[in-house]
Amino acid sequence: MNAHSFLIENLGMFLANLEARNYSHAQSGEWIVYSKCLSNALIKNYAYNPTTVNGDPIKIRVTYEILNDGKPLKKLVKELKQLNHLYRSALPGWKTKQDVQLKVRESRWNNLKLFCSKKGELIYFLKYKGDERATEGNFLFNLQIASTSLHQLICVDFIKALADAQAPHGLIRGRREADKPTQQRNGWIKRNAQYYKKRGWRPREIVGELQKELRNGTWNERSKLQFNIAFTTICKIAGLKIASPAHLIND
Repeated sequence: MNAHSFLIENLGMFLANLEARNYSHAQSGEWIVYSKCLSNALIKNYAYNPTTVNGDPIKIRVTYEILNDGKPLKKLVKELKQLNHLYRSALPGWKTKQDVQLKVRESRWNNLKLFCSKKGELIYFLKYKGDERATEGNFLFNLQIASTSLHQLICVDFIKALADAQAPHGLIRGRREADKPTQQRNGWIKRNAQYYKKRGWRPREIVGELQKELRNGTWNERSKLQFNIAFTTICKIAGLKIASPAHLIND
């Protein structure tokens, strides 16, 4: 358990806000503690000492308890990562896959938003909100959520997944190498070179045909990408050796 503190001017308004958010309260020694379990993964406690209420700014102490050694939070991280992956893989640009229907993409996006909405209170206090050291939400405070290195890793992993969920359209992280146009093109060259070779084509004929299809963009009917690749480069990618006159090399 770690703790940080911040100052408030109006205790009544602050406590009313906690009660409206369904925080329960109890006496713990000289402290009055307001507590709430967030998403069954973490308990957040606000505490103040009533003997210090004398008109000056009141110090509020905040503590966190990560439940069951971080396993519930880790489960949420895994769920969020899976939702991110499913939605990203439905976006245009995953060249080696059949295009996903719009209704499927929208359904996956709605599932992602629903998760963030349900876990909203847990997500909210992980975000940077404060501008002063004495304001709750300062990132220095939120770094104290975890008291062990394992818990810190889980929390940071959760924050990374949340960042992914905030801007999934702009992400390329996690895409397979085969989904990148250049990697896909090279794989196509190798596969088709072997195919034509088995059919008895000569190396020069194979490379010429591959070069033509790459230039015309007909090698991939979905993307229509065009590649003007030199004869010798195609030979190298396809693993073919051709002894050619110099004036034919880039023909």
